[in-house]
Amino acid sequence: MRFFPSVAGRFFLALGLAGLLPACQPTVDFKSPPVPADKTAVLINGQAVALEEFDTEFRLMAIHYSAVSEGQMRAIKRRLFEQVVDRRLLVQQARKEGVKLTRAEWARDLNEALQQMPDDFEAILKTQGVSEEAWKRKLLQERLAAKLVDRDVNALVEITPQEVEDYYWSHLADYWKPESVRASHLVVQKRADLEKALKRLNAGEDFAKVAGDLSLSDDKSEGGDWGMQPVDQVPAPYLAQLRALKPGQISKPFHDHFGYHLFRLEAFEPRQMQTFAQVKGQIRDSLLKEEQDLRFDQWMGDLKRRSVIRINPDLAPVLGVTLEDKNGK
Repeated sequence: MRFFPSVAGRFFLALGLAGLLPACQPTVDFKSPPVPADKTAVLINGQAVALEEFDTEFRLMAIHYSAVSEGQMRAIKRRLFEQVVDRRLLVQQARKEGVKLTRAEWARDLNEALQQMPDDFEAILKTQGVSEEAWKRKLLQERLAAKLVDRDVNALVEITPQEVEDYYWSHLADYWKPESVRASHLVVQKRADLEKALKRLNAGEDFAKVAGDLSLSDDKSEGGDWGMQPVDQVPAPYLAQLRALKPGQISKPFHDHFGYHLFRLEAFEPRQMQTFAQVKGQIRDSLLKEEQDLRFDQWMGDLKRRSVIRINPDLAPVLGVTLEDKNGK
């Protein structure tokens, strides 16, 4: 993705370098801004969290949701409340253990985050009423929390080669690779466009070039190549066209309610068992993630049990929490 000199790039320079990265400071730490009593939404181990922080979470969420029902909104607000509280608990624990981000880590994390944002991200924040500083504080908390969890939970989880191999042999049925087909596809709606495509193909032009120029399918940017697909995911009429071809051959025009189609067969692959060597990395990653998630849930549950969380009863309805949560611990 293009970064410099996009809006995101200029935003990075203004926000990151001028904000949290003073040259004299080797590390970057999160410091909660002072919160007046009447603006305090929650006390977490005696530390005040402003209503504004929950509001920022909601406004940033709203970027991704256009319309939700009232019931969905209640569930979303409750989940956002939990995210803010959990994140603050993790940041508190990070400070307790002396976990901080180096200037280089923060620059990298901020850069990576901004590369995932659209070029008009600064304008989007303004539209949602979120300050650059508020977005920056949220990101910093997330990165501190992630660094703590990586150190205290993830780094302590180990999956042995024997565990990986045992899983493979006890789940062999999961590693059958279905019969698959790879083909290139061109579809147009007008007969005149089909004639153009056929004329170019008959003149020896590459199918990918013709599909890229004329096709209306989503895969036109790949020259119509849809990659290797399981045959049970290919519509039966299209599969019938492909089974009549040899690799490299182009089908006769086929018409349906989507338009006029041409297919170029690349290859069929038969149903086969994936070997242990082919999937051992995938199995290890899956087992590692599963065990890390389990350990995190246990670790986070213990952290919550040792914490005191007090919700401002006047603001509970705004936060989306129930009466039973008001004196939650």
